[in-house]
Amino acid sequence: MNPLRLILIALVVITMLTAAWTTAAGPAAESRSYIYVYVEGGSAHGQLTMIGNRFTIHTFGESRHICHLSGALHWSDAGATASDGDCRISVSRSKDALNLKSSGTAEACSSLCGVHTRFDGEYRRQPIACMDRQRIARIEQSHKQYAAKSYDAALATLTAVLNECGIFMDWIERDKTKNDLARIAYLRGDSAQCVAELSDTFAVHARKGRDVLSPPSDTESYQSIGDAILHNLALCQTLALR
Repeated sequence: MNPLRLILIALVVITMLTAAWTTAAGPAAESRSYIYVYVEGGSAHGQLTMIGNRFTIHTFGESRHICHLSGALHWSDAGATASDGDCRISVSRSKDALNLKSSGTAEACSSLCGVHTRFDGEYRRQPIACMDRQRIARIEQSHKQYAAKSYDAALATLTAVLNECGIFMDWIERDKTKNDLARIAYLRGDSAQCVAELSDTFAVHARKGRDVLSPPSDTESYQSIGDAILHNLALCQTLALR
Protein backbone atom coordinates (compact mmCIF):
# COMPACT_ATOMS: atom_id res chain seq x y z
CA MET A 1 0.00 0.00 0.00
CA ASN A 2 1.15 3.53 -0.73
CA PRO A 3 2.97 4.92 2.38
CA LEU A 4 1.18 8.27 1.99
CA ARG A 5 -2.19 6.49 2.07
CA LEU A 6 -1.16 4.66 5.26
CA ILE A 7 -0.31 7.97 6.91
CA LEU A 8 -3.68 9.46 5.89
CA ILE A 9 -5.56 6.43 7.25
CA ALA A 10 -3.65 6.69 10.56
CA LEU A 11 -4.51 10.37 10.86
CA VAL A 12 -8.21 9.67 10.28
CA VAL A 13 -8.21 6.94 12.95
CA ILE A 14 -6.44 9.24 15.47
CA THR A 15 -8.94 12.03 14.76
CA MET A 16 -11.90 9.68 15.30
CA LEU A 17 -10.47 8.36 18.57
CA THR A 18 -9.78 11.90 19.82
CA ALA A 19 -13.33 12.99 19.00
CA ALA A 20 -14.78 9.95 20.78
CA TRP A 21 -12.65 10.56 23.87
CA THR A 22 -13.61 14.24 23.97
CA THR A 23 -17.31 13.37 23.76
CA ALA A 24 -16.99 10.79 26.52
CA ALA A 25 -15.02 13.22 28.71
CA GLY A 26 -17.49 16.07 28.22
CA PRO A 27 -19.64 15.55 31.36
CA ALA A 28 -16.55 15.01 33.51
CA ALA A 29 -15.00 18.20 32.20
CA GLU A 30 -18.07 20.09 33.43
CA SER A 31 -17.43 18.74 36.95
CA ARG A 32 -14.03 20.27 37.54
CA SER A 33 -12.63 20.33 41.04
CA TYR A 34 -12.19 23.69 42.77
CA ILE A 35 -10.46 24.15 46.10
CA TYR A 36 -11.08 27.13 48.38
CA VAL A 37 -8.87 27.74 51.41
CA TYR A 38 -10.56 28.58 54.71
CA VAL A 39 -8.98 31.90 55.71
CA GLU A 40 -11.37 33.20 58.37
CA GLY A 41 -9.29 34.87 61.07
CA GLY A 42 -6.40 35.68 58.74
CA SER A 43 -4.70 32.33 58.25
CA ALA A 44 -5.35 29.04 56.50
CA HIS A 45 -6.94 26.29 58.54
CA GLY A 46 -9.00 24.12 56.26
CA GLN A 47 -10.53 23.95 52.82
CA LEU A 48 -13.71 23.55 50.82
CA THR A 49 -13.61 21.32 47.75
CA MET A 50 -16.26 21.61 45.05
CA ILE A 51 -16.88 19.13 42.22
CA GLY A 52 -19.84 20.25 40.18
CA ASN A 53 -22.44 21.25 42.75
CA ARG A 54 -21.10 18.81 45.38
CA PHE A 55 -19.00 20.19 48.22
CA THR A 56 -16.87 18.81 51.05
CA ILE A 57 -15.57 20.94 53.91
CA HIS A 58 -12.70 20.10 56.26
CA THR A 59 -11.59 22.72 58.79
CA PHE A 60 -9.49 22.28 61.90
CA GLY A 61 -9.04 24.02 65.23
CA GLU A 62 -7.36 23.52 68.57
CA SER A 63 -5.90 20.14 69.51
CA ARG A 64 -6.62 18.76 66.03
CA HIS A 65 -10.39 19.03 66.41
CA ILE A 66 -12.08 19.23 63.01
CA CYS A 67 -15.30 20.11 61.22
CA HIS A 68 -16.42 17.82 58.44
CA LEU A 69 -19.51 18.21 56.30
CA SER A 70 -20.59 17.58 52.74
CA GLY A 71 -23.60 17.93 50.49
CA ALA A 72 -24.91 19.64 47.38
CA LEU A 73 -25.12 23.38 46.74
CA HIS A 74 -28.30 24.71 45.14
CA TRP A 75 -27.43 27.94 43.33
CA SER A 76 -29.71 30.89 42.57
CA ASP A 77 -29.11 34.54 41.70
CA ALA A 78 -28.84 35.29 45.43
CA GLY A 79 -26.18 32.66 46.09
CA ALA A 80 -26.45 29.06 47.23
CA THR A 81 -27.97 26.99 49.99
CA ALA A 82 -27.12 23.56 51.30
CA SER A 83 -27.69 21.38 54.31
CA ASP A 84 -26.03 18.58 56.20
CA GLY A 85 -28.73 17.02 58.32
CA ASP A 86 -30.50 19.82 60.21
CA CYS A 87 -27.60 22.27 59.74
CA ARG A 88 -28.43 24.74 56.97
CA ILE A 89 -25.80 26.72 55.10
CA SER A 90 -26.05 29.82 52.91
CA VAL A 91 -23.26 30.75 50.51
CA SER A 92 -22.48 34.08 48.87
CA ARG A 93 -19.90 34.26 46.13
CA SER A 94 -17.52 36.93 44.83
CA LYS A 95 -14.82 36.62 42.16
CA ASP A 96 -12.43 34.26 43.98
CA ALA A 97 -14.12 33.82 47.34
CA LEU A 98 -17.05 32.15 49.05
CA ASN A 99 -18.60 33.23 52.35
CA LEU A 100 -20.51 30.65 54.37
CA LYS A 101 -23.08 31.23 57.09
CA SER A 102 -24.77 28.47 59.04
CA SER A 103 -28.24 28.49 60.52
CA GLY A 104 -30.57 26.08 62.24
CA THR A 105 -30.20 24.90 65.79
CA ALA A 106 -26.80 25.38 67.40
CA GLU A 107 -26.67 21.66 68.12
CA ALA A 108 -27.29 20.75 64.48
CA CYS A 109 -24.22 22.58 63.21
CA SER A 110 -21.97 22.10 66.24
CA SER A 111 -22.47 18.33 65.98
CA LEU A 112 -20.45 18.49 62.74
CA CYS A 113 -17.44 20.02 64.52
CA GLY A 114 -15.07 19.35 67.37
CA VAL A 115 -14.49 21.71 70.29
CA HIS A 116 -13.69 25.36 69.38
CA THR A 117 -13.82 24.53 65.67
CA ARG A 118 -15.99 26.21 63.06
CA PHE A 119 -16.56 26.41 59.33
CA ASP A 120 -18.48 29.70 58.95
CA GLY A 121 -16.69 32.54 57.20
CA GLU A 122 -14.49 33.22 54.22
CA TYR A 123 -12.94 30.75 51.78
CA ARG A 124 -10.62 31.93 48.99
CA ARG A 125 -9.10 30.38 45.91
CA GLN A 126 -5.31 30.60 45.89
CA PRO A 127 -3.58 32.41 43.02
CA ILE A 128 -1.07 30.16 41.26
CA ALA A 129 1.89 32.01 42.80
CA CYS A 130 0.58 31.16 46.28
CA MET A 131 -0.11 27.47 45.81
CA ASP A 132 1.98 25.28 48.08
CA ARG A 133 4.66 24.25 45.58
CA GLN A 134 5.14 27.73 44.14
CA ARG A 135 5.06 29.45 47.53
CA ILE A 136 7.60 27.06 49.03
CA ALA A 137 9.88 27.53 46.02
CA ARG A 138 9.78 31.32 46.50
CA ILE A 139 10.59 30.98 50.21
CA GLU A 140 13.49 28.65 49.39
CA GLN A 141 14.75 31.23 46.90
CA SER A 142 14.81 33.85 49.67
CA HIS A 143 16.81 31.44 51.86
CA LYS A 144 19.40 31.06 49.09
CA GLN A 145 19.60 34.83 48.73
CA TYR A 146 20.00 35.12 52.50
CA ALA A 147 22.79 32.52 52.51
CA ALA A 148 24.54 34.47 49.75
CA LYS A 149 24.22 37.62 51.92
CA SER A 150 22.02 39.25 49.25
CA TYR A 151 19.85 40.69 51.99
CA ASP A 152 18.03 43.27 49.86
CA ALA A 153 17.01 40.58 47.36
CA ALA A 154 15.99 38.18 50.14
CA LEU A 155 13.92 40.93 51.77
CA ALA A 156 12.15 41.74 48.49
CA THR A 157 11.40 38.09 47.75
CA LEU A 158 10.06 37.25 51.19
CA THR A 159 8.08 40.50 51.53
CA ALA A 160 6.31 39.75 48.25
CA VAL A 161 5.48 36.22 49.41
CA LEU A 162 4.03 37.43 52.71
CA ASN A 163 2.04 40.27 51.12
CA GLU A 164 0.59 38.08 48.38
CA CYS A 165 0.24 34.75 50.16
CA GLY A 166 0.17 35.42 53.90
CA ILE A 167 -3.53 34.73 54.21
CA PHE A 168 -3.06 31.31 52.58
CA MET A 169 -0.39 30.26 55.07
CA ASP A 170 -1.24 28.48 58.29
CA TRP A 171 -0.40 30.42 61.46
CA ILE A 172 2.90 28.59 62.03
CA GLU A 173 4.22 29.16 58.50
CA ARG A 174 3.15 32.80 58.60
CA ASP A 175 4.93 33.49 61.91
CA LYS A 176 8.03 31.62 60.69
CA THR A 177 8.09 33.84 57.59
CA LYS A 178 7.76 36.96 59.74
CA ASN A 179 10.66 35.74 61.86
CA ASP A 180 12.78 35.23 58.72
CA LEU A 181 11.95 38.77 57.61
CA ALA A 182 12.93 40.11 61.02
CA ARG A 183 16.32 38.35 60.84
CA ILE A 184 16.96 39.95 57.45
CA ALA A 185 15.93 43.37 58.77
CA TYR A 186 18.27 42.93 61.75
CA LEU A 187 21.23 42.15 59.50
CA ARG A 188 20.39 45.22 57.42
CA GLY A 189 20.45 47.31 60.59
CA ASP A 190 16.74 48.13 60.38
CA SER A 191 15.56 47.71 63.96
CA ALA A 192 12.17 49.33 63.30
CA GLN A 193 11.19 46.83 60.64
CA CYS A 194 12.60 43.98 62.70
CA VAL A 195 10.37 44.87 65.65
CA ALA A 196 7.38 45.54 63.40
CA GLU A 197 7.56 42.11 61.75
CA LEU A 198 7.72 40.29 65.08
CA SER A 199 5.11 42.41 66.87
CA ASP A 200 2.27 40.83 64.89
CA THR A 201 3.02 37.20 65.83
CA PHE A 202 1.22 34.85 68.16
CA ALA A 203 4.27 34.55 70.43
CA VAL A 204 4.45 38.30 71.07
CA HIS A 205 0.68 38.73 71.41
CA ALA A 206 0.57 35.88 73.92
CA ARG A 207 3.50 37.25 75.94
CA LYS A 208 1.79 40.62 76.20
CA GLY A 209 -1.39 38.94 77.40
CA ARG A 210 -3.47 40.25 74.53
CA ASP A 211 -6.88 38.75 73.90
CA VAL A 212 -6.05 36.58 70.90
CA LEU A 213 -7.72 33.44 69.69
CA SER A 214 -5.86 30.28 70.50
CA PRO A 215 -4.26 29.05 67.27
CA PRO A 216 -5.47 25.85 65.66
CA SER A 217 -3.72 22.52 66.27
CA ASP A 218 -0.07 21.57 66.78
CA THR A 219 0.80 24.18 69.38
CA GLU A 220 3.80 22.02 70.28
CA SER A 221 5.19 22.48 66.76
CA TYR A 222 5.27 26.22 67.35
CA GLN A 223 7.45 26.13 70.47
CA SER A 224 10.84 26.50 68.73
CA ILE A 225 9.52 29.20 66.40
CA GLY A 226 7.97 31.11 69.30
CA ASP A 227 11.24 30.94 71.24
CA ALA A 228 13.17 32.20 68.19
CA ILE A 229 10.71 35.08 67.75
CA LEU A 230 11.11 36.25 71.35
CA HIS A 231 14.91 35.90 71.14
CA ASN A 232 15.08 37.90 67.93
CA LEU A 233 12.71 40.54 69.29
CA ALA A 234 15.14 41.12 72.17
CA LEU A 235 18.03 41.49 69.67
CA CYS A 236 16.03 43.98 67.59
CA GLN A 237 15.11 46.04 70.64
CA THR A 238 18.75 46.10 71.71
CA LEU A 239 19.76 47.22 68.22
CA ALA A 240 17.29 50.08 68.46
CA LEU A 241 19.03 51.36 71.62
CA ARG A 242 22.47 51.59 70.04
